[in-house]
Amino acid sequence: MDVERREIGDAAVRHVGPADRLSEAQHRIANNLALIAGYTRLQATRLHKAGKPLSAREACIVLEEVAARIETVGELHRLLSAAPSEGAGVNESGVDLGRFLGKLCASLRDTLSFAGETSIVHRDGGGCLVRPDQATPVALIVSELVTNALKYAHPAGVAGRVLVSCRPAGEGLVVEVADDGVGLSEEFDPSTEGGLGFRVVRGLARQLGADLVYESSGLGLTVRLTLGADDEHRVIPLWPDREAHVREGTDRD
Repeated sequence: MDVERREIGDAAVRHVGPADRLSEAQHRIANNLALIAGYTRLQATRLHKAGKPLSAREACIVLEEVAARIETVGELHRLLSAAPSEGAGVNESGVDLGRFLGKLCASLRDTLSFAGETSIVHRDGGGCLVRPDQATPVALIVSELVTNALKYAHPAGVAGRVLVSCRPAGEGLVVEVADDGVGLSEEFDPSTEGGLGFRVVRGLARQLGADLVYESSGLGLTVRLTLGADDEHRVIPLWPDREAHVREGTDRD
């Protein structure tokens, strides 16, 4: 199964009966579990090629990262499987992304022990509605960015803050993940370099047809994902540069 060519998500929210909703949910779950399984295999291959054993702490972090991805998709499926209603965060207009990201931040706080004393804060600008096929890749992007910030923003181990926000922008919306850490090195280009996490984020942004911008300074790193109203989810490889040389081990994953 080629996970790189799997579509994430599927049909737009609409009024359907229980049987149709169950079938749709099962199809979505199968696709996204295949995505996570493929991602985990790629991570295992990367660790094997590194040629060095993991410490107990490093192994714990890797397993918690896998758990965070599963929890991210699971939380979204719980939302999408519910009957459309305002209280559930799903209606005829789409998924309330701001509400879902709030739940995701709480879930990541509970899942990732290496967060330490760093806080994960959510800010919802309201009116951030997306289709279900857009919600899954956006959620996975946010999960990867938050995990990355928790691992690398404060290498000295001091307590920091990661802010996740969503706001309407014109006819589209903007999702930001910002930390108050050390930022990226001046020599590092996040648009082409980095480890598996960076490559996954770039691939998911391409599938969304969204703009991805990294703004780094001595005051921290802000990653901004801009999704236009007319952007369509596209089935394209997550990692078209898979065979290209990627510098790893010198900056964030």
